[in-house]
Amino acid sequence: MKRRIISAFILLAILVPLIIIGGLPFKIAIGIVAILAYKEILNLKGIKKYPIIVIIFGLISILLLTISNDSFAYNIIGLDYRRIGIVYLLMFIPTLIYYGKNKYSINEAFTLTTFISFVGIILNLLSNILVYSKWHFILILVATFATDIFAYITGKTVGKKKFTKISPNKTIEGCIGGLVMGSVLSSIYYMTFIGMVPIYRILVGCLLLSVSCEVGDLFFSAIKREYQIKDFSNLIPGHGGILDRLDSLSFVVITYVIINGLI
Repeated sequence: MKRRIISAFILLAILVPLIIIGGLPFKIAIGIVAILAYKEILNLKGIKKYPIIVIIFGLISILLLTISNDSFAYNIIGLDYRRIGIVYLLMFIPTLIYYGKNKYSINEAFTLTTFISFVGIILNLLSNILVYSKWHFILILVATFATDIFAYITGKTVGKKKFTKISPNKTIEGCIGGLVMGSVLSSIYYMTFIGMVPIYRILVGCLLLSVSCEVGDLFFSAIKREYQIKDFSNLIPGHGGILDRLDSLSFVVITYVIINGLI
């Protein structure tokens, strides 16, 4: 627990200045996060490694998706299909080279490409949301962290009824506590620092963000159970790896983009 708290403060000490400064420093930081996340994706394969050309193409692909566009509106209208096309070509063509050699199968190509696309797009959206509005960027963090923290605290203190086999430690009480406090605190934040829409829309929007936070957490827990791992890596003491920190945040980002016209 102590390591977890210390790591959280270190992460905040790094994140806060980057949010304030934004621009190129944040873009570089997002690129580094993408590289570290990509390493964790590759490690899911275990002892058997991908061919070097596939690893290089994958790295190019995730950076191409992550560090592209500087307009939030552009992401709302539609992705740049040229970049998506390049990613697909880079990740799928090598299957023809290694066909029948048990090194890079069609299924592996689709799995790796999906992971790369998902993480790359999420990180790209995070970067562009910061360009769009620092206050909205912080809203996403508040909704995510408040939901996670209070789900953990409530579950530890009063949690009794198990919620799902996907994550045996989660309780119904913990989920409810996370939803209530996550949506309330993010609503208070919105009304204090943004507040430009009717209150019912703020409450509904922030509730949806909290719900998506818990859904994202469960989804990534399911991935870890599928691959029989506890954490994606031990990069961050007490927290796991980059993907362990992107779990609930990724679904909150997706939900925020979907309901952007609501709040």
